[in-house]
Amino acid sequence: MKFVRVKRPLADVIGCGADELETRFEAVDGLRKRIEETTEDYEDESLRIVVKRQQELWNEGLRAAKVLSKGVPAPETGEDEEDEETAGESTVGVRAGSAKAGGKGTAEQITSIQDYAAGKWGRYLRAPGFYFEVMREFGSRFVPLGEIAEVRRGITSGCDAFFMPRDVTRWALETFQTNADFKKRYGLDRSAMEAGTIKIVRAGDGSEHPIEAEYLKPEVHTLRDFQQVEVHAPDCDHMILLVGQPQSALKGTWVARYLRYGETQTFASDKSKPVPVPKRSTCAARDRWYDLTKLMKPGIAFWPMAHHYRHVIPFNPESLICNHRMFDVLVEQNTDPRLLAGILNSTLVALWKTFYGRFTGTEGSLDTEVIDVRALEIPDPRTASPDTAKRIRQAFEQLARRPIGRLVEEQLMDCHSPEHARLIASGPLRLADEFRQPDRRALDDAIFELLGASDPDHRRELVDRLYAETAQHFRKIRVVEIQKMEQRSKSKAHRFTTQELANDGWDAVYYKDLPPLSQWLVTWPGPTVMVAIPNEGVPRLLDERSMFDRETVYFGKDRGAAKIVCASRAQAELIARLAEFSMRGDCRVPEKETDCREMLNELDNRAAAARIEFETIASNRLSDEKAQAEIVGLMMQWFVHGKPAVGTRVKPDTGIAAEAAAE
Repeated sequence: MKFVRVKRPLADVIGCGADELETRFEAVDGLRKRIEETTEDYEDESLRIVVKRQQELWNEGLRAAKVLSKGVPAPETGEDEEDEETAGESTVGVRAGSAKAGGKGTAEQITSIQDYAAGKWGRYLRAPGFYFEVMREFGSRFVPLGEIAEVRRGITSGCDAFFMPRDVTRWALETFQTNADFKKRYGLDRSAMEAGTIKIVRAGDGSEHPIEAEYLKPEVHTLRDFQQVEVHAPDCDHMILLVGQPQSALKGTWVARYLRYGETQTFASDKSKPVPVPKRSTCAARDRWYDLTKLMKPGIAFWPMAHHYRHVIPFNPESLICNHRMFDVLVEQNTDPRLLAGILNSTLVALWKTFYGRFTGTEGSLDTEVIDVRALEIPDPRTASPDTAKRIRQAFEQLARRPIGRLVEEQLMDCHSPEHARLIASGPLRLADEFRQPDRRALDDAIFELLGASDPDHRRELVDRLYAETAQHFRKIRVVEIQKMEQRSKSKAHRFTTQELANDGWDAVYYKDLPPLSQWLVTWPGPTVMVAIPNEGVPRLLDERSMFDRETVYFGKDRGAAKIVCASRAQAELIARLAEFSMRGDCRVPEKETDCREMLNELDNRAAAARIEFETIASNRLSDEKAQAEIVGLMMQWFVHGKPAVGTRVKPDTGIAAEAAAE
């Protein structure tokens, strides 16, 4: 297998213009023969050819399957655990296969059904020559992160605006300084706040509520506000609501009032219909709609989903909780957490991660999913000698005392002119201030010692080359970013259509070639029944506490509206959800209630994870929220029904029920 990276314009490589047709064909044929006849790695100023035996690539896939299968939940883990893990994996079906073609099943089931998984071939094209040199010399000292740690998505609450409010207790005490004013505002004395037994929180809709402190824990909501490699509770301005008791046991408490507030309020969201919090699909799937306690599984570090110019993988010594935009890294008891945190924050990992994730758009925003982080090769902490491990820990402790700088030249960050950016990029490389920090160099020097470079001079050379390659990588990203900003400012007269932007975004979706959701559902095993879902009418269910017709789906509000009488409430909810996804006409659904509930949960989790990715892609392409919603709606339609053939126009819609229309 040949991985060919063309480093110059193709016309320069073949050496003739488009008007020299016959000569051009001969030159292109010569290039083809040159590539085919290459049997060893080759590089010059025009091309780089990486030669890999298919058996080697196959073995990589086998190893990846074992790594990815470690994080797949077994059915007995319970609905909440399954919800959380699937939210991080469902959009790719775990790629290693599964017992039900949907990413579920034990590790034994996965490896027996399909032994090959993603091999991350992109690095053979994107990585610089330095990567291959390091891997040739030290490859045996690397290990996929998923082989020594569990990586799982943070908590998917179903409504962050309700479950993850801001802590405004200090602000409230400073603003309402007399007890009378405080009591008038919140209905209780200041003394409870001063004693720390009650906190004031501000929900996403701007409302403020007193809640007992025992039901709140600090929550790491986004790493954009953190610039250090260690996170502590005082750094968090968000809290997470953790209530495990039934509501009947909470009578007379402030948290009971807050739960009643959530039962009646609809928080604005593009991800959910305007329904009270308990009616949101993720919340409704839980035994108690408000209980997030079963989802808590804090790791020793947080891996962010999105990355830009800083590389910060925060160490989590206080077992804080994060939301779904970050991943928890969990390790076994015999793994030194601070040693692993030091490795993850090294410059080597900062560069290596760019070969495993994917860039969204052309602005240098790197997205890494759970499977990417599991497959990421890092220096193996298990091979560290006591002295080397001590060096890494000490350097990391020094690193944790200061803010982490960007890995791109400061003059490029201050530059906003494409011409000036190109001028800077044509000049000598100037390392960012972060690369000049003694603690950074001490850490990276110790990392190469861990890899087996015993000679200090050799390590110094490796660190220098690492910094140069990393700086060059981010320089290129920043130059392109500046160019794109200039292009956007000049293209206001020509607005790209929703279709054009969605097509561009779809190219960044790494699972775009997998079967759409509607085809995936057909593969669900077990006994099924055929139902005819009406082509018109909004699906409607009565309250699940209703005495009659709990198992009936109505289509429309009129008394004479079409309806489907189902075998169970779970089957009714599933059919209603399929209709909301514009899956109309004849559809097969599971016959058993448990299978219906399982399919509904899997369907919701896959769609939720896809929507999160599509929203990230849309927000990276434009700032208009209405246009973003149209792009997300169109991509969700493709996710559910498949992308139309090239040349077909699709009517954009803010929901996933848009219908295709041939132009």
